[in-house]
Amino acid sequence: MKAIFKRELRSYFSSMLGYIFLTMFLALTGILFWLNNISFGVASVKNFFSLLTSWAVFVLPMLTMRLFAEDRKLKTDQLLITAPVSVRSIVLGKFFAAGTMVIGALAVTFIYVIVIAFYGDVNWAETISCYIGFALLCGVVLSIGSFMSALTESQIVAAISTYAILIFTVFLGNIAAAFNGVIQSVLLWLSPVDRYLDFAMGILDPSALVYYISLTLLFLFFTVNVIERRRFS
Repeated sequence: MKAIFKRELRSYFSSMLGYIFLTMFLALTGILFWLNNISFGVASVKNFFSLLTSWAVFVLPMLTMRLFAEDRKLKTDQLLITAPVSVRSIVLGKFFAAGTMVIGALAVTFIYVIVIAFYGDVNWAETISCYIGFALLCGVVLSIGSFMSALTESQIVAAISTYAILIFTVFLGNIAAAFNGVIQSVLLWLSPVDRYLDFAMGILDPSALVYYISLTLLFLFFTVNVIERRRFS
């Protein structure tokens, strides 16, 4: 898995993809920080992350669209599948490489918190909760993107299908508003974006933690099964 991880992480910077992602992510967070915190003198990062969760879903699929689709298109996936490494290690290596890119970009945004600390009082419990919640949400997005990339050899198809699922989850809360009772509760429970609201309030809800981790593992499990099926086909 370590070799796969290093190979994949290196590939982000051997092409322009890694640089484009970092530029877009940091530009997006910079704009949101200016509009939500600097312009209004707000010390809380709650609104900053609430908006970021809606916009980041349009940036993160850039990291996953090529994870498996590119290897399949170039026919190098057979080399990986027949290599002396388990499919699970391949999937996790690629997933952790994409996750490292996200965590690295997210770590840079901590500069914004330092700036706030110089000029105001930082609610550290809320801030840490927001970072944890956003990182977990990104894990779900990356696992969904990995699964969609494993289903096709086209990076464009992988990206569009991932966007379609993520856009649906973003608006799942609005869809739930059209219903009442049990249906509404179920739809809100299924929405990864709405699940983030607890973290934005500084609440580390164990059920939300389990939800995010379980959903991430579920889509990684699906991805492993897709690759395994291709190995024996």
